[in-house]
Amino acid sequence: MNIKQQAIDYLDILPPDKLESALDYIRYLYNQYTQNKEEYPLDEFDYELAERADERMESETVSFDEALRECELTYADLQD
Repeated sequence: MNIKQQAIDYLDILPPDKLESALDYIRYLYNQYTQNKEEYPLDEFDYELAERADERMESETVSFDEALRECELTYADLQD
């Protein structure tokens, strides 16, 4: 399979929140490759995100309920 098609296939199945993160990382890689920082300027958050993505190779996910528990929040807290 063509590597570009493989990337597109992965992008096609990602939910919007993950797709946004993937796009941020692709933008980071694009800037590294082209050194074109005017078109898509990167900030410190972008570099931190990319660095963490490079360091984390596992595909661990956390459910929304689990994230709420870890933050000691409830759905009611989100309504306030």
